[in-house]
Amino acid sequence: MASSADRIKEISRLIREARKRWDAHENAACRKMREQALTLYNTLSKGEKAAIPETHRVWLRYRSEKYFGPQRTKPGTKPPKPQMKKEKKKSHAPEHSTVSLRVSSPVGHLILLASKKGLSGIYFGHRIESSTLPREDPKNAILKKTAAQLEEYFAKERETFDLPFDMKGSSFQRAVWRELSVIPFGHTISYGELADRLENPSAVRAVGTANGVNPISIIVPCHRVIGKDGSLTGYGGGLDLKLKLLQHEGILL
Repeated sequence: MASSADRIKEISRLIREARKRWDAHENAACRKMREQALTLYNTLSKGEKAAIPETHRVWLRYRSEKYFGPQRTKPGTKPPKPQMKKEKKKSHAPEHSTVSLRVSSPVGHLILLASKKGLSGIYFGHRIESSTLPREDPKNAILKKTAAQLEEYFAKERETFDLPFDMKGSSFQRAVWRELSVIPFGHTISYGELADRLENPSAVRAVGTANGVNPISIIVPCHRVIGKDGSLTGYGGGLDLKLKLLQHEGILL
C-alpha cells in the first residue's frame, strides 16, 4: 500500500479534479474519482485525515453527498419537495338521513344510515365524512334489521336482502341502482352489460358514474360490476374491499 503521504496527495488530487466540473455528480469520470478519493480517505487515521485541507474534507464527507447521493440535485438548485399523496374525497351522508349506526364487519366498519322511510345509505367507515352523520340510534328498527341481515350475509347465511330503501338520486341514477339490485349473488356483469340492460348502450361512462355514487354499498351490489376485460376497475371503498366482497361470494379474480 502507498504511504500515507502519497495517499493524502492522491486524495487531494482526485478531489480537485472532481470539483472542476459543476456537473460532477452527472459525470461518470468525476463520480469515479470521488469514489476513489473516499475509499482512500477511509484508510487514513484520524491524524492523517487532518492533513487534508478542511475544504476538501467537508466536500468529500458531507457537501458532495447531496450531489452524489441517491437524492442528489444539481448545484445551486433546491431538492424537489416530496409529493403529497392526494387523499380521496370522502362522501357526505345523504341529507335526508335522520339516524345512523356504526357496525363492524369482515371488511371494516360500516356506517348504516336510515331516513324516516327506509335505508338511505351504507358507507365504509373510512370513506364518509363523520361530521355529516346524523345522530346514532342503535334502537332504530330499519338499522337493526339491516345490521342483522348484513351479519347473515357475511356468515354466508344470506344471499338476498329484504329491506325498504330510500335512495335519493336522478331518475337515471335510480334506474342504474335498480339494475344493480337484481345482479345475483356470486355473479358479475360489465359496465357495458349494465348499459345494455338500461337499453342505452352508449351510456357506459354515465353508468359508471352512477355506479360510483351508489349510496347503499354491498346490499345494492355495485361491487358486482367489473370491467369488460374482467378487471376490478374503480370502487368507492377501494379495490381491495371490492376484491374481498367478490371473493366472499365465491368469485375469484
